[in-house]
Amino acid sequence: MLGKLIHRHPRPTPGDAHDHLFADIAPGSATASARLLSILYEQYADAEAPPPQYTHFRALVKTIIGDDHPRRLRGLSGEMLQRVRAAYVCCFEPHAAHQRQLSANWADPAFLDLLTQTRAALINDLGAHAQAEAARRAYLSRWRECRASPLDISGDTILALLEQMGPDDWHEIVLGWNWDHGITELEWITSRADCDRATALAAYCAGAPSRIALRWEKPAFEAGRWDYGGFVRAVAARLENGFYVNASLGLHLPARTMETYAREIARARGCGESPWQLPDGLLTHAGRAHAPRYTLSNGAIHFHYDHWLAHIAAPTC
Repeated sequence: MLGKLIHRHPRPTPGDAHDHLFADIAPGSATASARLLSILYEQYADAEAPPPQYTHFRALVKTIIGDDHPRRLRGLSGEMLQRVRAAYVCCFEPHAAHQRQLSANWADPAFLDLLTQTRAALINDLGAHAQAEAARRAYLSRWRECRASPLDISGDTILALLEQMGPDDWHEIVLGWNWDHGITELEWITSRADCDRATALAAYCAGAPSRIALRWEKPAFEAGRWDYGGFVRAVAARLENGFYVNASLGLHLPARTMETYAREIARARGCGESPWQLPDGLLTHAGRAHAPRYTLSNGAIHFHYDHWLAHIAAPTC
């Protein structure tokens, strides 16, 4: 009976069991300079979804010094610098290095608790992040197969293919369009009566209408680029006058992109002239997400991966 009880008792997880989750980008940072630590701190500062290690490192540093101004970080010294070094080790280095920092700071229970709690929360987040990344890779494992699948439409040009598509496909094309490739295709899409209003709005906002509405002049080194003022003005006029009666779709874009688009609309409207006086609520219209059959990448039309997986791909065993 005693043997069975001992056998059933859970074994403790080794301290280094999670080391594979950690990416130590600056080994030996227990002696890193304040400048290096400030550079690491500022990485991913503007990212919408930074890696968990950077998220926890930034939060820990803010808690330690109470001020994240780059100049303050670069000027750290003494005990404060040692604490930021410990924060880096906590968030980036393996278990053994983290344990050495805990031993070095044994006289400060509050700081020890902060490091320990941060490490535990980070391990949970890294585990979830690793699972999500594995799922993403599994999901995309047939991407090349999708790209190689022959299309069910044909044409010698992108425009010829667009003519055989529908509003959801056009929306997808506009969202991923490289404006350095010209605007012929965008003009064709947005001039159609069955183009969705959200598609036209996306093209309008991506064309930086505030520059055109406020008569922004290109610097000499940009000569030949951004020569699409007439196109953006034409789309603005259609949006202002209610040309687009199809409003099934919404703009489901990252928050930062939506903020940029909102600023563009407001700044262009600020000129006080037509055709830049777009109706309110266009950007926040609660339309459905688009469901394209086709997409465009690297200058080539191919099946959209989601559609291909659901409707075309041969099932795997």
